[in-house]
Amino acid sequence: MARTFSFGVAAGQIFQLGYIVPDAEAAMRACAETLRIGPFTSNSGFKAPDGWYRGSTEMPKLTIAHAYNGSLFIEYIQQHDDTPSVYKEHIDRFGYGLHHYGLAIAPEDYDRTIESYYNMGFENVFTDTLPGGVRIRYIGPKTEQGIEKLRNEIGVGYLECVEVKENEEAMFSGMRDAALNWDGKTLLRQRG
Repeated sequence: MARTFSFGVAAGQIFQLGYIVPDAEAAMRACAETLRIGPFTSNSGFKAPDGWYRGSTEMPKLTIAHAYNGSLFIEYIQQHDDTPSVYKEHIDRFGYGLHHYGLAIAPEDYDRTIESYYNMGFENVFTDTLPGGVRIRYIGPKTEQGIEKLRNEIGVGYLECVEVKENEEAMFSGMRDAALNWDGKTLLRQRG
């Protein structure tokens, strides 16, 4: 039986919708006002600490904003420069909008899950190791035809495999709890 994380999602399931937006602050405000989703956490000026994108370690400057709606984790990503990236690649090909589905993967299943996607014809597009040793990996089809097929069939160009270690699980649970207790007014939540 699959393990269920404290933020309400079973290991291996989609827990995140990642969107590329031209203005993360505007996206947060519109989401809060229109959909009543909040509060957000936001990290402006972020550069992947141990990032690798298609052979390069030069990383773009990003704003990344997160909020929960029930057990669904919403992520807005704004790229502030023209550095080649998994985000710019998507903007150039498809424009702004839904970019990836994030999969919550237990540490003991991480390598096996990645290998299963490789066996289906996926490849590494972007990898990073976050503070605390949490691995993330964007994977996508190896061929142009595969990319178009994935986009047409499930609506995204990439899958983000997120290793949910204890510290990440606590962070996601804290953000979900903040959303459940949101006052409907405060746009940004202090990290803690």
